[in-house]
Amino acid sequence: MTLRVTHFPLRKLDRDAPTKYFQAPERTHREWESSHKFDFLYRFYDSDQQPLYIGITAGGGIRWDQHRKHSEWWPLAEYVAVSFYQSYEAVKVAEKAAIRSEQPRFNKLFLRGPANASLHLHGHAEDAAALLFRDAEPEFIASLAALLTQPERFPQPEPPPPAAFADESNQL
Repeated sequence: MTLRVTHFPLRKLDRDAPTKYFQAPERTHREWESSHKFDFLYRFYDSDQQPLYIGITAGGGIRWDQHRKHSEWWPLAEYVAVSFYQSYEAVKVAEKAAIRSEQPRFNKLFLRGPANASLHLHGHAEDAAALLFRDAEPEFIASLAALLTQPERFPQPEPPPPAAFADESNQL
């Protein structure tokens, strides 16, 4: 059975509930039996429904209990939303997109984009552009595009002279 992406509705969080009850509302959903075996995305919000933290896990109740014990934002959490995805790769992409879009107060990962990206400098430029658009801030991409139209600003190193055979008089 192929799992459909399933977005459970935003709901009030009982921060003091025992760990086994953290996903109680999701357990009543018709797709719970097939979806709970997969990694899922979770979003915590404050009382004004402003995003506090977004993460992924396969062990929801256990991970949420870790947040309860160790996360400074846990006392502020009032609401939670859960989304299931078909694969770990899909949930990782969704997490990154959600964090960059919603900018939760306590996430650090993905908010400023990576400090570097590995681009293949040969091959299809469209592949490199897709990677940049996925990983970099739009302002950075616009600045980079403007700079790439000005190659004269970036002098290239002087290449060494072409290799040649030594003549008899110059041999060591």
